[in-house]
Amino acid sequence: MPSTFVRARSRNHRLLHTAKRGAVESTPPTLVVVGVGTAGVRRAMLFSERMSELSAAGRIQTSVYYDCNEVTVANVQKTLQKSFGTARTGAGTQVLFPNYVPVPNGFMRDPTRFRDFRGPLERDMDNIVSQVMLHSERCGRVPETIIEFMGFSGHAVLGGLLHQKMQNAFPNSTVLPVMMLPKDHVAEEWTRRYIWEQYENLLSGSNCLVTTQSDVNAREDDARLATGLAGFEVAEFGDEDDPAISQLGVTLRRLMPASGGWLGMAAVKRKMPVTRKFEWLNFPPWWRQYAAVGPDDDLSSLLGNAIWSTLDPAAQLAEGINQPPNAPQEIVVSLPLHGDELEPVASQAAEALDQSSIFDRFTNLDIAFNTARFTDGIEPEPYMHVTRIYPVNGELQSVTEILRGERATLPYGATAMAETGFGSYFHMRDQVSNPVLPPVDDATEIEDDGQQHVRYI
Repeated sequence: MPSTFVRARSRNHRLLHTAKRGAVESTPPTLVVVGVGTAGVRRAMLFSERMSELSAAGRIQTSVYYDCNEVTVANVQKTLQKSFGTARTGAGTQVLFPNYVPVPNGFMRDPTRFRDFRGPLERDMDNIVSQVMLHSERCGRVPETIIEFMGFSGHAVLGGLLHQKMQNAFPNSTVLPVMMLPKDHVAEEWTRRYIWEQYENLLSGSNCLVTTQSDVNAREDDARLATGLAGFEVAEFGDEDDPAISQLGVTLRRLMPASGGWLGMAAVKRKMPVTRKFEWLNFPPWWRQYAAVGPDDDLSSLLGNAIWSTLDPAAQLAEGINQPPNAPQEIVVSLPLHGDELEPVASQAAEALDQSSIFDRFTNLDIAFNTARFTDGIEPEPYMHVTRIYPVNGELQSVTEILRGERATLPYGATAMAETGFGSYFHMRDQVSNPVLPPVDDATEIEDDGQQHVRYI
């Protein structure tokens, strides 16, 4: 049964007027964010920035930026000095980095290079997980949702090991690995020869959100991902609107049973039709500029078109994926409106959608509206953001192309309805050997003889 929900978050600011935000209700932290590798750290930072723009950074218990690269760690520390405040619960957001950096410039995209230092690296991971557990006790609750931004590069296997440790430490938490499938030749070769099989063991049984490495603008795609995840976290679906509950966790628990191991995301950004107005004040600067929502008919039709656009291939964050129409799906519409203006706009948009055939095509679709003013570029133009999360059934065309080194035919990825998640080894069947890379040594144990050159930061 399709449903439409409205989430009005109280704010003091007017649209396009100021970046200051009004006070929001005190919410205990429920999230742990993990970024692995340079790309994963960048995505984790963008997600934290989006949560900060929503005045919801206090919902993050701990942010782990795991990249064994001194340059990356220094840049992240410098950036976060201006980004993170203190949570309203008083416990604060804990930020963690790897203490053990065996190679100053990282592993240079070689996912096997870490094995010479595996013992100290795992001990450092255990220390990180222990700090996450101690901080969750200080916050008074176990994290409800753990978001892990991972990839297929030099830190891939380390990310899988950290995932296992986090899952063992918090067995009742909802864990969402966000995977970025590679497109460059080197990463695809490593994925085909080594990384994918490691993930089959390390991420067995996980439901992963699948994205693809961008060809044009990686930051824009990462911003779409971060905006969508943050929008789901502050939205409310149905009766589970307790601020102590992670709404992203609610969404994932609803979608994961219908998933074969993969989740997909589609994100659309549209410019809002607004009219600039001026308001006279009785004190300096004597006037201020703000924006009013455009005609109701234009806005409701624009909202309907944006929601329909999430079905287009260009809106998908991963290529060549299919979703069944009868599976549960969640949509969040983030509008840069004042809280008082949100409900009538959402009601008109719901009526327009009800007259269309979207609820006939997707019988198990929920839509939530919330207020959100994200920073999009230098110009303070208002944008709406529409994000859809859905379960993926069948084979992933992009994965098929990577593992077999050839373009997959459309029927190959469109007709299969098999279990595809990590742990099934479904994609590993009939794997073609590739002579480009040398054989990988199967040895995983090392002797910690203290003779290796180690740098601590």
